[in-house]
Order: sequence, then structure tokens, then C-alpha cells
Amino acid sequence: MWFWYALMSALVSAVSVILNKKALKNINASLVSWSLFAFSIPFLIYPAFKDGFPKLNIVFWLSTTVSVILFAYAKTLSLKSLKGSLMSEVVPLAFFSVLFQYVFALIFFSEVLKMIPLLGLVLIILGGYFLKVEEAREDFLRPFKLLFTNKNAFMYLVAMAIMPLTSVFDKTGLINIKPVNQSFLLLWENLLTTVLIGFYMTRKDKQWMTDLKNNFWSLCLNGIVYTILALLYLYGITTGALALVSGVKKLEVFFVLLLAWLLFGDKPKRGVWVGSLMMLIGVILIKVG
Repeated sequence: MWFWYALMSALVSAVSVILNKKALKNINASLVSWSLFAFSIPFLIYPAFKDGFPKLNIVFWLSTTVSVILFAYAKTLSLKSLKGSLMSEVVPLAFFSVLFQYVFALIFFSEVLKMIPLLGLVLIILGGYFLKVEEAREDFLRPFKLLFTNKNAFMYLVAMAIMPLTSVFDKTGLINIKPVNQSFLLLWENLLTTVLIGFYMTRKDKQWMTDLKNNFWSLCLNGIVYTILALLYLYGITTGALALVSGVKKLEVFFVLLLAWLLFGDKPKRGVWVGSLMMLIGVILIKVG
């Protein structure tokens, strides 16, 4: 079942990416990031407590708190990169976060993958990288070259390394909540993240309340879509290997292309479809394996 949760999270994530890009044209990245967590809270209260208050231990509180701090930083950093001029040039590096995910899962949970799923994971990384390079119409190795010449490109890779580490702490939190309640974990983490980013914005951006009022409904929609995405992903990692769930979720870039083509008539280059095909084959191998 984890596979279908991961696949659905990829589809919903594509919708979230499109909505976030639209919002970032007029709204500060920190506010967009804050809204993803804040607007999910009302929708999580009932499913979080419908079966009563779960049994928790100190490991749950520690792991989820660390996850919140790391995720808030990495999410805001990655959203800021969407506004940068180098965004299209460095974003192919995001696919190597799956490799980081595999290393972390191997260290913390001893999740050793079989040969066929591992091959599928490699195809997803390479296919996604090729897809984004073709989409940006750049030299195949340019994203790696930028790591040595541009500080922002290197920081983007740092953000992509931090992001999968948060999933390690999320899964640790899920293991230490009885009975397992993904909604409760997400509610708790989103409450903390809302406070954390809200405190940051209050100090750095005096206009954020005005921007919030002017863009309330679009930010609310972003938050609702993100809630569905986050729950699907948490359900996936509850029983599935972190690297495989993360790998399947990377199919979001294919769904973004597909939605942009169907809804906005943005027809990608032929090379982009080659990368997409590699990713699809990779996902099939993961399912078969």
C-alpha cells in the first residue's frame, strides 16, 4: 500500500508545486512557507484526536522537534531558491536527495534495498536529473560545476541534503507513537513550524500580515493541498522504505510537466520526455521489485 501512497503524494505534490510557484510571484517565500503549515492545522485536529490522545515517549518529542527545525529551514531555503536566477540551473541537483535518503535510511533503519528496486531508484535519479537539465536547456554537468563557483548553488544542495534527514526523524516519531497516528504527528509538527516561521517573519518582515490578508484564500488553498500531500507521504513512510517512497515521490516533476502541458499548453522538449520515461521505468521497477 505504501507504493500507492507515494504515487498519490507525487501527483498532489505536482499541484502544490504549481500553486507555490504562482504564489511566489507576488508573495514573500517565508509567508508562502508559513501558510503551508498554518492553514493545515484546522483540518488536522479531528483526525488527530478522533481515537483519543495517543501514547507518546521522549523519543517522539525529541525527534519531531528536530524534524521541525530542520524542515522549516530547508523548506524556506528551497522556496527562496525558486525566486533566484539560478533556480532552473541547480534544481536538477534535487534528485540526489534520494541518494541522501537511502544513506540515512541505511544508517538509521538498516533499510537495505534489493537489486531491482535499487536499479529503479538509480533510474529515477538519473532520469529526473536529465529531465531538468533538458528543461533548462543547459550543459549536462553545469549544475555540478556551479557547486564550485556559486555559493547559492552549494547552499541549494545543502538544503536538499537536509530535507531527507527530516524524514528520518519523522519516521522515528511515527515509530514512537501508539497507536500510529500520522495526523497527530503532522498537527504537532505544523504547530511548531507555524510558531517558528511566524516568529522569524515578525522580526524580518513587517508587512507579512498585510500580505496574508491580501492573499488569504490562495494561501489557504496552498495549505490544504500541502496537508493532503504531507499525510500521503507520512502514510507511505510508515510501512515503506524511506528511499523508495522518496524516489516514487520524485515523479512529481513528471506530473508537473503533464499538468502544465494539459492545462497551460506548455509543450516540453523531446529530451524532457526521455528523462520522464526513465523515471517511469524506475517507478515500475520499484513496484515490481
